[in-house]
Amino acid sequence: MPFNTAGPLSDTISVSASGNELVVLESGVYQITVSINAETTTEPDPEQPYLTAVITVNGAPVFGDISTFFNISNRDSSTFVIQAPLSAGDEVGVSIYTNFPALGYMNRSMTLVRLGSEMLNK
Repeated sequence: MPFNTAGPLSDTISVSASGNELVVLESGVYQITVSINAETTTEPDPEQPYLTAVITVNGAPVFGDISTFFNISNRDSSTFVIQAPLSAGDEVGVSIYTNFPALGYMNRSMTLVRLGSEMLNK
């Protein structure tokens, strides 16, 4: 999921060189919020597959498994919120996949909010 800019209050966040992740510049506990709209047809169809999105840190699922995945049905939107300890230099992204090639997405966003400096066991 590409990003082209970090938001206005981003003194502890930047965009990765590839533009596919947000980079944490200061260690701490962060709230990660991801919102995505799935879109392919003009009408919802319960028979159509869905997008699956996984929040990643440094290219791997954030907690080491796919427990942080969420599904987005066609013509629907979804928001997922987690909290995680992140270290300076960690790259946070979202991997999206589907078995239905025509299904795409739009209006995506990811927000990282630093909640505190205390690191949990990572």
